[in-house]
Amino acid sequence: MIDVALCPSEIRRFENIDLSDTTAVVFDVLRATSTMITGLECGVERFFPVETVEVARAHKVQDPSLLLAGERGGLPLEGFDLGNSPAEFKAIRGKSVVLTTTNGTVALHRVRRAKRVYVGALLNLDALAQVLDSEDSTSLLLVCAGTGEEFAIEDAIAAGGLVDRLSHKSLSDAAVLVKSLYREASSDLGAYLRQSRNGRALAGIGKAQDVEECARLAVSQAVGVMQEGAVVKLS
Repeated sequence: MIDVALCPSEIRRFENIDLSDTTAVVFDVLRATSTMITGLECGVERFFPVETVEVARAHKVQDPSLLLAGERGGLPLEGFDLGNSPAEFKAIRGKSVVLTTTNGTVALHRVRRAKRVYVGALLNLDALAQVLDSEDSTSLLLVCAGTGEEFAIEDAIAAGGLVDRLSHKSLSDAAVLVKSLYREASSDLGAYLRQSRNGRALAGIGKAQDVEECARLAVSQAVGVMQEGAVVKLS
């Protein structure tokens, strides 16, 4: 069965459900998971996703070699090395990064007890689908990180793109919904992301190019997977 958590309130519901036999895939297309996929593709060693700025700073105190990255309200955090724009991570080879974002890193923590947790984006849909089909997991949960407490259409589109690529036959109603949404949006993903609440907000703070970066379909072979609290590139 493929199920989908469409927004943060649904993600919290899964915190209280046994996920030990479930594979989870987290989508925060604009921008946390797209940033992680870009970084892993370009040579970042690992990302430590954390929920708060305070926890991020504590990691840095324990290991000064770590880079701090993240955003609040879409903007880089004061005193951090990097923001949350994918392009910033294309030259960070061989480094480990602590990342905190409004929704994406929180969603990863919510489902951390799943049997396996992958990082998904439009960027790596083909590679991700190949991995999931090879594992033939009987229970798959696609997690849409959302915006604040609300639904984010770009995450649902990406989740639907993954459903559309998988050979699973049993779909929840939410999985059917996002698959239909993806098929509607797939002819012009860029337009859908630009028109989304997050897309408009990013354009408003001068980060329209991030939206274009994140709207590219299946351009990366990198698949991020959680291992011991860090997101690493699946070998």
